[in-house]
Amino acid sequence: MRASLVLALKDLRLLSRDRAAAFFTFVFPLAIALFFGYVFSGTTAEPMRVAAFVESASPAADTLVRALSEDGAFVLNRVESREDGERLVRSGTAAALVVVPASYAEGVDGMLTGAGPHLGLVVDPSRRAEGSMLVGKVHEVGFRTVFSSMADPAQFGRALDRMEASLKASDMSASDQFAIRAALGRARSMAAQSSKDAGAARASGASGASGMSGWKPVSVDVTELAMRPGIPANSFAISFTQGVAWALFGAVLAFGSGIAEERQRGTLVRLRVSPMSPNDILMGKALACFLTCMATEWLLVFFGIAFFHVAVSSWVAMAVVVAVTAFGFSGLMMLLAAGFRTEGGTQGAGRAVLLVLAMVGGGTVPLVFMPPFLRAASNVSPFKWAVMAAEGATWRNWGPDELWMPLVVLAAIGAVGLTAGTALVRRSI
Repeated sequence: MRASLVLALKDLRLLSRDRAAAFFTFVFPLAIALFFGYVFSGTTAEPMRVAAFVESASPAADTLVRALSEDGAFVLNRVESREDGERLVRSGTAAALVVVPASYAEGVDGMLTGAGPHLGLVVDPSRRAEGSMLVGKVHEVGFRTVFSSMADPAQFGRALDRMEASLKASDMSASDQFAIRAALGRARSMAAQSSKDAGAARASGASGASGMSGWKPVSVDVTELAMRPGIPANSFAISFTQGVAWALFGAVLAFGSGIAEERQRGTLVRLRVSPMSPNDILMGKALACFLTCMATEWLLVFFGIAFFHVAVSSWVAMAVVVAVTAFGFSGLMMLLAAGFRTEGGTQGAGRAVLLVLAMVGGGTVPLVFMPPFLRAASNVSPFKWAVMAAEGATWRNWGPDELWMPLVVLAAIGAVGLTAGTALVRRSI
């Protein structure tokens, strides 16, 4: 036991002398705990971003859109066409698109006849949880606005007119029709009397709503945004892009510590005395990382196609995305290799930096659950842009106008990383 204790104390002393390794062993876990605490402290603070398209303007539709925009659960962006709204959903700017059809006002007028209004809801397939919450909120807002519109004498009068007109096409007896018309006449008189007092009208509407709590006056037809027919095929086709991010994580971590390991073992000195220049040595390391990143990405793509029905929207776009992503992460690897001289420090720093970048970029916690500050900070994470590019080339079916941004960012990260990382590593060898 004494010998074991001596060896254990020796290893602890060695760990304490490697400050980088000690930091990532003892201090970094605390930072991770604080990070998650901060992330989940803001999960309910940010309202949902929703697009709204009104096919035909009407007072009833304007009332609904105004109620949605005034509801604290939404940040509403009213668009001029359905295509504009679907573009916002496809790009991830909006969680869903609320479609108010041209028949909405007619449906409100005909609510008392049993033909209530309908709404459409187009949801991002990767944000189904938000879509489910949104359905409930749209029902709630629609419930309020429909009953408030029925407090309007003109709106209520049109509904009674539709009921009376429907009697002409019915096969009721003349006595039954006479009785119903008499009831409708009394309803008109009561509506005219109640309209003299707006507060009483609102109270009447509220009491009516509470009496029909089990009835849904507004029907919401939910559809997932189809990037192409049958795409995405399932939830795995959406989530497999997260696997791409973690494959890149492993490739960068494996090669990031390679230079420090060779420096400690003395093999880097042997490479220096060979005919190769320092640039040749470093570019060889970067090329190995680049090829590994590409291989793991293509492996996941073909695995997803074979087992999870992943569909590539454009093979040309996919090839460009894979190459640019591998280039960007090769530059990131070179920066990590340049930052630390010891193998333990490089491995600890690599895990820490990559883990933080993966978390900030949505690799572990969805971006929609993050506070606004962290969502803005996610733009510096290559993982965010890698996942966006992979989604764009598969189930999101992005074109060049939408793919150029993540590709440019990844290419810039790769160029800066390779240039700066190579310059810094050369000083140490």
